[in-house]
Amino acid sequence: MSQFTIEKDIIPLSNFRASYKKYITSLEEAERNSIILTQNGKAAAVLLSPREYDKLKESQEVMNLIANRLQKIANQEFVEDETAMWEELEK
Repeated sequence: MSQFTIEKDIIPLSNFRASYKKYITSLEEAERNSIILTQNGKAAAVLLSPREYDKLKESQEVMNLIANRLQKIANQEFVEDETAMWEELEK
């Protein structure tokens, strides 16, 4: 996994417009995980590689599952059957 670098990964929108194919290719070929586009010196958008997006979605799903589980514990809704617990986690 490549590391984030300001010089490489923060790009003015005008530069991106002029060379967008090069930047998209660099995302596809794993040279970088993301690109931060700036407009008037401020962050305006973030482009993620497909694999980074997949990782982000997977992390979000895991965090949602954990939050759901913690809420059930707080409400004293415990899963007593271990098989049912594993089935719920594998959904």
